[in-house]
Amino acid sequence: MCLSSFMFQSHSYINHRYNFAQPYSILPHEYFTNIARHTDINAMTTNIINSICEVCGDNSSGKHYGILACNGCSGFFKRSVRRKLIYRCQASSGRCIIDKANRNQCQACRLEKCLQMGMIKEAVQNERQSRTDSQIRINSIDLHHDDTGKRISAMHHLPFQQVSNITSNSSSHESSTSSMIKHSHEYDLVNKLDDTFYIISSQILLMIIKWIRNLPTFLNLPVCDQLILLEESWSELFLLWAIQYSIPLDDGGPIFHHTVLHRQNEDEKSIHDIFYIFKQLKLDPIEFACLKTIVLFRFDIRTLMEVKTIETIQDQAQITLAQFIRIHNPTQPTRFGRLLLTLPLIRSIPSIFVEKTYFSRIIGKISMSKLLADMLKN
Repeated sequence: MCLSSFMFQSHSYINHRYNFAQPYSILPHEYFTNIARHTDINAMTTNIINSICEVCGDNSSGKHYGILACNGCSGFFKRSVRRKLIYRCQASSGRCIIDKANRNQCQACRLEKCLQMGMIKEAVQNERQSRTDSQIRINSIDLHHDDTGKRISAMHHLPFQQVSNITSNSSSHESSTSSMIKHSHEYDLVNKLDDTFYIISSQILLMIIKWIRNLPTFLNLPVCDQLILLEESWSELFLLWAIQYSIPLDDGGPIFHHTVLHRQNEDEKSIHDIFYIFKQLKLDPIEFACLKTIVLFRFDIRTLMEVKTIETIQDQAQITLAQFIRIHNPTQPTRFGRLLLTLPLIRSIPSIFVEKTYFSRIIGKISMSKLLADMLKN
């Protein structure tokens, strides 16, 4: 499995905008502004929401039935599937050009292109089902595939809101062959949702590594300290990133509503609670950047070599956060304390839980420590 090369392909690193004279100088406010504004995950999120329609090239309104699409093409696809319409190519060639100007000229070729680009009929059908009718027996799904590379390269990106429409059915009454056939399309949909879930997880991890690799204060630390800090903080950073950039909880985010497909435990419930708390706080990107820095630069680890340096960096992040809140939220005197109190909540989620839940199908038997070390090095 070549996970690291997959995750880093087609991504260019961010150029440093700040050249600190001293290796561990006090971090300016602009440092956190830079983190907040120039982290590539901002571009990734923007591309997901504001890109072009994969069918006709018009402006996309988001993900619809598996791909980025405009309202026109998504509505056309929905009507065609729901009404089971059959079209004939106007030119009888089946090769009509489908773009913004000509998309209404040939319905047959437009529908065919929707399917070719990855729109999923089952997603339309699933929209119409009630919660009871659309329950899925997750235990019957085989989540294991032999070739991770092929699976990742072939996966389709489904709209996040579909996740919230899929629920787990714990009953065992539908064991007949006819019932299995009836739900076979739904099983395919869940497998594709799982693929989307894991690829988003890997993208978030990639963004974390790229962010870290562009922190001068981090790169100036001994390599052993870098590895220790990353291993100790990666799961907390992952949750912070997921909280900041995923679809809100009530809209069915890729990270937090995936757990509806599996039996919830206390850790999963805690993640939902944490996400809700952050949603209420409505953090600014700079506040998120400060919290990430505080999480990364933990000085309470005995094996660290540059403890004082790391402590200074974390202190400055806290000072910057407090100053930012005082200026931009003067009517919330307790906000600084409330933000800091979210960090123990995030730390309470075991890293092994995050690893198994969000990366098990991607990394297989590879240890997360080894993966992180390889990614940081390469």
